[in-house]
Amino acid sequence: MSNKIQPEDALKAIDQVLVVDLRNKDIDLTEWHSSIADIMLVDAAPIEVKQLFENAKNVALYTYFAYRLHQSAEAIGYTALEKALKLKYELEKENILIGKSPKTLEDYMNVALNQGWIKSERYNSLRHLASSRVQQKRFIELIKSGTLRNQEPTPIPDAEEHEIIAEMRDMDIAERVLHAGRRVRNFLAHGDGGLSPSAIGTLEKIAEEINQLYSSAPSLGGSQNSTS
Repeated sequence: MSNKIQPEDALKAIDQVLVVDLRNKDIDLTEWHSSIADIMLVDAAPIEVKQLFENAKNVALYTYFAYRLHQSAEAIGYTALEKALKLKYELEKENILIGKSPKTLEDYMNVALNQGWIKSERYNSLRHLASSRVQQKRFIELIKSGTLRNQEPTPIPDAEEHEIIAEMRDMDIAERVLHAGRRVRNFLAHGDGGLSPSAIGTLEKIAEEINQLYSSAPSLGGSQNSTS
């Protein structure tokens, strides 16, 4: 196995700095920028968190020119989330009854879950999945009842709001997604994690979690606007 860096993954020559990475040749830069710019934190998020997150967005933007920066963008994004969790705890700790102070990222995540700062039903990006699962369950019920034996097509009603919320809670989305992110963050922190063009999706999820932390505090407001 060669120990040489591939030319496309090495430091770019000065005249190639703004040349698209060939792995992104089918992506429009304006659309790429727009997708990243649309990922916003609430106004109430602390400035330290906002700046870290903007750093992650800038690195994600430059993945257009340097593909291998995807995981670097994600690592910075998770740093912003960890900072957000710690600052939220410092803000609320006088009102929290726990045996000992959190020490690790896992501890802070568990506090956020136990305190209801992050909830399954507030992951808007996963509402469609929950709705589909509700309809799938209805379809299975229709099969079991024999209703689908008729020749006439049987429409399946759209999932109602209370059903979607119940399904999201049953899926335990908050705990699964939050701790899955922690495991990815740990891989990245140790130089692992592979290579995947996943920076935008990861930052969208992290933004959902940070926004939950700070839109859930009435004293801090919660209008969702772009950071500056």
